Amino acid sequence: MSDPRARVGHNGGPALDEEDNKEPPGPRYCKYCRHWSPPSDWEVRAYESFQLGLSKRRVKRPSGTCDRVLMQAGKPLAFSATVDTFGCLNFSAKPPEPIVRRRGFVTIYEGDQIVWQGHEEYVPDEHR
Repeated sequence: MSDPRARVGHNGGPALDEEDNKEPPGPRYCKYCRHWSPPSDWEVRAYESFQLGLSKRRVKRPSGTCDRVLMQAGKPLAFSATVDTFGCLNFSAKPPEPIVRRRGFVTIYEGDQIVWQGHEEYVPDEHR
């Protein structure tokens, strides 16, 4: 009961708030990792058309590349070709993409008639 290693108010259980886990929950796939370089669009389109049966030519599953693959703790990082659903111990989530705010669509009336419609940045000077 009087364990000198235990701090006052601490019962030796797991931490209640895990502050070190800053990554969002979800799959830790290569396609969500900042270290992964995706395959070319041509490879992806060729594979998708093969999967849909639009092409009879067999196409291997497209793979991207990663130069920081860690398969086992304590081992060195390695370069590897990996598919998008592969996961390793060196996962680092990509930062969220910025939200693009676009200008709104505007309708300008004179009386009951529509004089001009379009995006806000293209409003003619006579209606500003």
